[in-house]
Amino acid sequence: MQPTVLERPGFTVIGMEAIFREDEDGYAQLWQRFIPREHEVTGKIDPAVSYGVCIPQADGTLRYITGFEVIEDTIVPEAMTRFQVPAQRYAVFTLTGTAQQISTSFQVIHDHLLADHGLQAEHGVDLERYDARFDDPFDPASQMELYIPVR
Repeated sequence: MQPTVLERPGFTVIGMEAIFREDEDGYAQLWQRFIPREHEVTGKIDPAVSYGVCIPQADGTLRYITGFEVIEDTIVPEAMTRFQVPAQRYAVFTLTGTAQQISTSFQVIHDHLLADHGLQAEHGVDLERYDARFDDPFDPASQMELYIPVR
């Protein structure tokens, strides 16, 4: 995977969240709970693009939010949350594969690919970006973008 490096301005996401421990599986279940309610999120910047927002916590857990980029003053639906993604410089990798490959792909990127491309990870918020190229989480031809904060 060849990355593209870009500066992404900060933006607001509204969606559902959960806290996961390392190697804990539950991301798919969170998406399954969110998708039937995604219509409740108003003020979407692009309704065809959703995000998985990965926020590392000090205790080693990961706060994960499934949601949409929204305009600033959007009302948060019940049992959902608002999160302000900070402006960051990202290495963006396009993954072709199933949703089950995402975790391994993040690991390979951090362990090898960043260094192979002369990049160094920066503490920050990782993103999964899903657009029309992501048809089905089980389709090996689906594509998603993985955003890794870099220096």
